[in-house]
Amino acid sequence: MSSKVLCIIPARGGSKRLPRKNLALLAGKPLLVYTIEEALKSQVFDLVCVSSEDEEILEVARKSGCHLALKRPLELAGDSVQVKQVCKYLLEYFSVQGKGYTEFALLLATSALRKSEDIKAAYDIFKREDANYVMSIVPFSHPPQQAVWVTDGYVKPYFGLKYMKQAQLLEPLYIEDGSVTFARTEAFLREGDFYGSKVVPYYIPAERSVDIDSRLDLEWAEFLLTRARNKGRAVQSK
Repeated sequence: MSSKVLCIIPARGGSKRLPRKNLALLAGKPLLVYTIEEALKSQVFDLVCVSSEDEEILEVARKSGCHLALKRPLELAGDSVQVKQVCKYLLEYFSVQGKGYTEFALLLATSALRKSEDIKAAYDIFKREDANYVMSIVPFSHPPQQAVWVTDGYVKPYFGLKYMKQAQLLEPLYIEDGSVTFARTEAFLREGDFYGSKVVPYYIPAERSVDIDSRLDLEWAEFLLTRARNKGRAVQSK
């Protein structure tokens, strides 16, 4: 059976640290639009679907060319709702509609610097490797093994003194950045989580990995985007 690939872009209206963050302007364009445009440009997906309870977000999605802007139930729009619950709901929704998808991707709108080539590269890994999931990850900027905490008013190494040494001597650790995750539908519905069996990494370049959750994140993303565009212009002018 040939693969049918769904793209899920969850974009609820509520957020606390950066209000209305999915519509926050990055270089004059809403974050959500960057993700829709790169998903379409990748040409990986049979359907690009934005899921939101918010009418303004859904309207922006429609105007940006996404294939489907689908309103989700309010019970899936609260602060405690996880994206895996939204994905499960959508997969089951499409199955009932007779539009089952064998594979799907989760793209977070707040990871607005990811490019279509990242989506295509992650999907190539997904098809090539013995994988149920492919997850974009990026190295921690500082070794988390060297975390400290304050107990009884004193600063102490959280994981112990054995990790308080040169960073290059420590095991590299990574964080899931939310830019792109691919999953086999059958495995995801069976396991109920993206941290299931056979999770293969996609090492996304750090300069395209910013999870925008605060005003400072947004400003940092704007800096990186402007720098990348200036570099592109400089190369073209040579």
